[in-house]
Amino acid sequence: MNTKDRVLRALEENKGSFISGEELAKVIGVSRNSVWKAVHELKEHGYSIESVTNRGYSLSKSCDIISVQGIAAFLYNKEDAANIEVYNEITSTSQLAKERAVMEALDKRVIIAKKQTAGKGHGRKRFESPEGGIYFSIFLSPESLKQENLPLYAAVAVADSLEKTKAPIRIKWINDIYLEDKKICGILTEIISDLETGEISSYIIGIGINCETDNKNELIADILNRLFYPEIYYKDKEITKLYQNKLMYMNKKVRFVINGEESDDFSAVIKGMDDSGNLIVEKSDGTKVHMKKGYIII
Repeated sequence: MNTKDRVLRALEENKGSFISGEELAKVIGVSRNSVWKAVHELKEHGYSIESVTNRGYSLSKSCDIISVQGIAAFLYNKEDAANIEVYNEITSTSQLAKERAVMEALDKRVIIAKKQTAGKGHGRKRFESPEGGIYFSIFLSPESLKQENLPLYAAVAVADSLEKTKAPIRIKWINDIYLEDKKICGILTEIISDLETGEISSYIIGIGINCETDNKNELIADILNRLFYPEIYYKDKEITKLYQNKLMYMNKKVRFVINGEESDDFSAVIKGMDDSGNLIVEKSDGTKVHMKKGYIII
């Protein structure tokens, strides 16, 4: 970590408060002149840093630039920051994640982009990823995944994090996140496995958030904390019940499409979730179906 990154980390950890140049220099182990140069460079990169004689430097609370250092300030385990990469612009965090997964088995690695030029959603549909949003892919190894139903688990974790500043948050089956009647987040879960043995090496969770947030770094960190350490946030809690509590269209009739084919569509009333994480729906003839996959079309 270079001097600029160390200064930024210290400022992020003391965001909104002043920390003297002398103290920064001592903590980081560099000269005060090196601190001044690092602060000047950060300002050139858009960081809002106030400099006051005899008080030092203060990073504005309103400064909301995504960075490893900003995320690290809110991580449960600070060591997880070493596995986070932040890019200003790439084609797709998911694509880069898959390329990395081919080379090695990865765990708790996070790839973040401030903008994607070729983001993908369900069914390879284009996911618009303009500047201002949050786009990231997360690796979890089979050993680290401590929840059986990854799509539901990911949806609950993201929804709970968003709900800390926005409400009401709802989940549209399977894992689209809505604020009232507007979609603000899409989640895509994928598996990387050996074609010959079928052994799973990694799970990839792709998350795209398109909405205004108070603190992007804190939101990202909160999502990572929940996904990495469910025993802290969801101990003795049933994910399927938490998911059902946020489920859209409960006890309402909606139209479902299976495998993307409209010829396979049907209408049914959503009744809830079973213990395996399948959606329970009831058709007009009273038949109940437990669905593992499909899409809702209103």
